[in-house]
Amino acid sequence: MSTPETAAFEDEFTREFMKSTKEVEDGYYLFESKTDGYTMWFPVNATLNKGLYYRQKEYRESVGFSEKYDENNSSFSSHIRYEKRKITERIDANLSLVSSYVGYEGEYEEFNHDNKTYYYATDVDHVSDSYIVYSFFSYIKSDDSHQGISVIYDVTCKAADIGCDIDLEKEEEKALTLMKSFEFND
Repeated sequence: MSTPETAAFEDEFTREFMKSTKEVEDGYYLFESKTDGYTMWFPVNATLNKGLYYRQKEYRESVGFSEKYDENNSSFSSHIRYEKRKITERIDANLSLVSSYVGYEGEYEEFNHDNKTYYYATDVDHVSDSYIVYSFFSYIKSDDSHQGISVIYDVTCKAADIGCDIDLEKEEEKALTLMKSFEFND
């Protein structure tokens, strides 16, 4: 059986997490956690960063992945932290962790989707005249178990002084698609 000629399958480490060579939706494969705790949609042209991967038995996993967009001087990266412990019930503490990671001091929008509660926010960080980071992030709590996931989705403009053609509405839609694709396994 041949594998697709996409970044997700050409990268050996990333390929280990793909459940199938068939796309679940146009542009996405099904990613299966090594904890067996969750699945998510994974962009076909993204690759996992092996150096950011961490797993502690079946109750904790940290995953980072990214994709570079050569055509517009930008890239996206995502960092996901999964936990299956009672601490996931401490929403304020988990939101504080996400906020401190991205340097955010605002409020979160709360909404429900498929037996999960989402705490969602966005932010912009003008790192320098030529470097801007647009962040979409959430804490996702299972309504049925002690499982939670924090998701940080960053779009980076590395040449803001010359311009990046970033469609923020489209990027937010991609971030929310990723966030809503999470399914907890019980």
